[in-house]
Amino acid sequence: MASLNGLLPEIYPYAQYLVSYLEPYGVRVTSVYRSYSEQLELYRNRAQNPYPVAPPGQSKHGMRRAWDMTGPADVLAWAGDVWESWGGRWGGSFHTRPDPIHFEV
Repeated sequence: MASLNGLLPEIYPYAQYLVSYLEPYGVRVTSVYRSYSEQLELYRNRAQNPYPVAPPGQSKHGMRRAWDMTGPADVLAWAGDVWESWGGRWGGSFHTRPDPIHFEV
């Protein structure tokens, strides 16, 4: 599993608590911090990606304020509800193009 260490220190403990609670339910962190060049590569290949990809410099991943995790849809939805109740944003609630694996502040 990818580490949440790339998150800002003030976000990390909340994300770690949520993820550690969900691990037995099959969630797996897949992405946290992305450099400008990593985001650029994802953006260039966004047509092959089933999830939305922000342009470089606009992604919360590059700001250390987001992570992605995979898992059963119902578990991600529950996690999204919890994350939003704590003041975060869950990509599954995005109106224009939902991103159910994305969690950010």
